[in-house]
Amino acid sequence: MQAFLDRLEAVSKILLIFGTLAAGAWAVLEYTDKKNEAKVAETLGYARRLSSDPLLTAQSRIGTAWYAVRDSVRALEATPVASAEEYAKRKRQLVMMVVDKTAVPSSSTLQKGLVSDLDLLIGFFAELQVCIDAGLCDRRIATNYFQPYAKRLYCVHEPFIEWKKSSFSEGYGDELRKFALRDGKTCS
Repeated sequence: MQAFLDRLEAVSKILLIFGTLAAGAWAVLEYTDKKNEAKVAETLGYARRLSSDPLLTAQSRIGTAWYAVRDSVRALEATPVASAEEYAKRKRQLVMMVVDKTAVPSSSTLQKGLVSDLDLLIGFFAELQVCIDAGLCDRRIATNYFQPYAKRLYCVHEPFIEWKKSSFSEGYGDELRKFALRDGKTCS
């Protein structure tokens, strides 16, 4: 009988050890799941922000400005050029004209230029990139949801972003570029 009790005690200790290990593994899975849920929730918060004012208004004004010059964009793309440098120069002139001179409605006045709208959106993407780098936002979801728009925004306004970066604000647009051109993507 003592041998049976000793075996029973040994089996119960082994079961206790396995139970503790299983509970530990379960706790790690729960922790990881909660952490992933928090990342997804934070990323969705950025999606809500981009879809509401003032970011939505900025996107709308930028879209309206470019829609107004769509014939100039088509002419730029259709005009034969001698070199890539000439095309880049013409594109830069068009971008700078649209960003600097476009008259857009802003509350009760007429705002001239898109600089404040671009600053707002570039700042948003800088915050998003910091969130991703810090591991607070889900990289995969953020990339799938935001990258197509971020790439368009960056590639269309690249001449302005580079000019502002070199003239006024070192690092301006770097986080947007990092996010938009992730995974070896280019503006071509």
